[in-house]
Amino acid sequence: MSPSYADTVKLVEDNYFHWEFNMRMKLSRKGLLAHIIKPEFDALSDRSTVQWKTNDLKALGVIAGDVSLTYQVYIRGATTAADSWRMLEEQFNRNTLKNRLIVTKKLHIFKMESGTRFAVHVDQFKEIVLQMETIGEPLDETRQLVLLLGSRTDEYRMISTVLENTPNMTLAYAIQALSGVDASDESSSAQQKAFVAKKSYDKRGFNGKCFYCKKTGH
Repeated sequence: MSPSYADTVKLVEDNYFHWEFNMRMKLSRKGLLAHIIKPEFDALSDRSTVQWKTNDLKALGVIAGDVSLTYQVYIRGATTAADSWRMLEEQFNRNTLKNRLIVTKKLHIFKMESGTRFAVHVDQFKEIVLQMETIGEPLDETRQLVLLLGSRTDEYRMISTVLENTPNMTLAYAIQALSGVDASDESSSAQQKAFVAKKSYDKRGFNGKCFYCKKTGH
């Protein structure tokens, strides 16, 4: 069985948001998630026992093992898993000029690579949206739509054009419509699906769930 993304990803300069989530899942699967939680939010654990301290060293090793060698320098002074977690968070998740430049650059060059599954592209899109929010420059829904539709490959050109010209288009519906188009569709098929999507939207509006708040119909 091939290893999962969560088991193989290494922390580098520009993937902290994905790495952080996957590391939480990895620690959770190993029963070590409590070791990165602040004591005031973890009343159930007895942190004075030998077992806790042993497991804490294991958690520290798991975290350090998934940090690329270049960036392990930031946690060399850590003696607990919580220390290493805090140090990495301060380094990668703070509102510094360097981080703002990195995220803004990613925003400006964000494009879908040919052959990429649309679901993967949406994950990358959501990560950039989250990063922009973290540095204090959140994107409203209109800007998110512009970013998503402007980043697609030529295979999605027809349906993107239809969506761009549909009044009151929502981000959630655009994602749903684009997800239903196979990038290998011939132009006539893609065009047909595009207009079916528009007709459906005009008649009913969007009745699916929002990708962010999970509410229905907007």
